[in-house]
Amino acid sequence: LKSGTPQGCPLSPLLYILYTADLMNDIPSHTEHGLFADDTALWTSTISTTGLNLRLQQSIDAFESWCSSRKLKLQPTKTELIHFSIRPRKKYKNPVEVKMENTIITPVEHTRYLGVIIDKRLNWRKHLDHIESRIGPRIGLLRYLSRIAYKPNMKIMINIFKSIVRTIIIYGYPVLLTADQHIWNRLQIMQNKALRAALGLPIYT
Repeated sequence: LKSGTPQGCPLSPLLYILYTADLMNDIPSHTEHGLFADDTALWTSTISTTGLNLRLQQSIDAFESWCSSRKLKLQPTKTELIHFSIRPRKKYKNPVEVKMENTIITPVEHTRYLGVIIDKRLNWRKHLDHIESRIGPRIGLLRYLSRIAYKPNMKIMINIFKSIVRTIIIYGYPVLLTADQHIWNRLQIMQNKALRAALGLPIYT
């Protein structure tokens, strides 16, 4: 496209939705899809990698055709492929790979979609590591705020905790329901640590 709506324009999201309303009409029925703004995901399943490659390629070809008809250009370098399997360590004779605009896309170990890091084993450890890296500095801030206040207001500190820490922890909760108990234990430990920092409580609390 040579022109579009200004960045930040309130109408931009609505116009984009209208422009792409029929985006998935030509995608084969064997492939599911998810759309959120300009983030698009396609997924399918079958009993063999050969069948998987065929289904995915058919869907990508249809997607490319639609984009071409709307004068939209895809970016293969920003496209990622991830293969979920009950035997993730197995080396397949016909590995999963697809081609988009003459660029071969091979599977990655993990990918990020709508802020959630999904790994091919679906154990959510990468996502948890990401949560910890984001929460760490915020815990330091909570600890600092609780120390500089002469008499920190418990209600205010808990509200700050909910705003800058709790929101990160609970983001993506529905998909984390498949996580094992170890993941939930780590999340609880992070939350407890942040609460102690917010309330100025000792580590043994």
